[in-house]
Amino acid sequence: MTLSISGSTQVYLIPGDPVRNVRLPRMFNAVFERFEIDAVLLPMQVPRRDFAVFFSSAFLARNVRGMLLAPPHKALVIDLLDGCGLIGRVAGSVNVVRRTDDNRLEGDLFDGEGLIGALDHYRIPFRGKRVLVLGAGVSAAAVGVALVEGGEVNGAAHVAFFDTSAGKAAGVAAKLDAFFDADVSAVDSNAPEGYDLVVNATPLGLNEGDALPVDVARMERHAAVFDILLRGQPTPLVQAARARGLNAQAGFEMLIQQMPHYLRYFGHEQVARALSKDADFLREHIYPPAMQAEIRQPLRYHAP
Repeated sequence: MTLSISGSTQVYLIPGDPVRNVRLPRMFNAVFERFEIDAVLLPMQVPRRDFAVFFSSAFLARNVRGMLLAPPHKALVIDLLDGCGLIGRVAGSVNVVRRTDDNRLEGDLFDGEGLIGALDHYRIPFRGKRVLVLGAGVSAAAVGVALVEGGEVNGAAHVAFFDTSAGKAAGVAAKLDAFFDADVSAVDSNAPEGYDLVVNATPLGLNEGDALPVDVARMERHAAVFDILLRGQPTPLVQAARARGLNAQAGFEMLIQQMPHYLRYFGHEQVARALSKDADFLREHIYPPAMQAEIRQPLRYHAP
């Protein structure tokens, strides 16, 4: 890819710590090139302690139009914004910030839309189903919001949160119930019996030797797994579930499905519509070689 950068190029930044493995620059810059948008997304290595100063200073540059947020900064930006979408407020984090025409800084969170799009892409039922969310951090909260808000057609999911910190899971469940009057709860076990879908929103699987976040052997025969992790895919959890014949999918598709929302948020409506119809060129950018075949055969792990 050859980027042509000039004085008229609009700049988007993605601060994180670390940023070595972030995938969004490759994806956004591929989109900018393909659709001839004079813009660039640049990764920025920013320690947590310096983030507030960096954030405010970066937007002093008038050609900085927005940011994507990588960990650990998603939860740090809320108090620095002029406005924030509902899902971002509920989850307590955002992953995208834009500068408006009247110079306000607005943020929102599209992790949930990415999850719903990925589940629909893989034809994993969740509407009206029982879902066990493993973890109760920022990502888990976004997942929970999406599951209870994304099921209007056939009913919201019935969501249970499990975290090794019981109070943390109860806090997320209570927050969702307060905002949405949803069927959510905190459970004291990660036992998967009775659930139709298990979503891993913990870091288990990032490091060699990590225990599985759930006992796959105890899952229902019709159940599915979605592991939101990006590094190390397919993770031991995904591999174990697939070995049982379950529909188990990696987190890459969440990024793909968020892209139209990001582009629309930044004002590129036509590009967002085009990506909603065909984003395989982005999948080729971020799916590892071992998983490239899944771009063409995304449903081969469906359980009977």
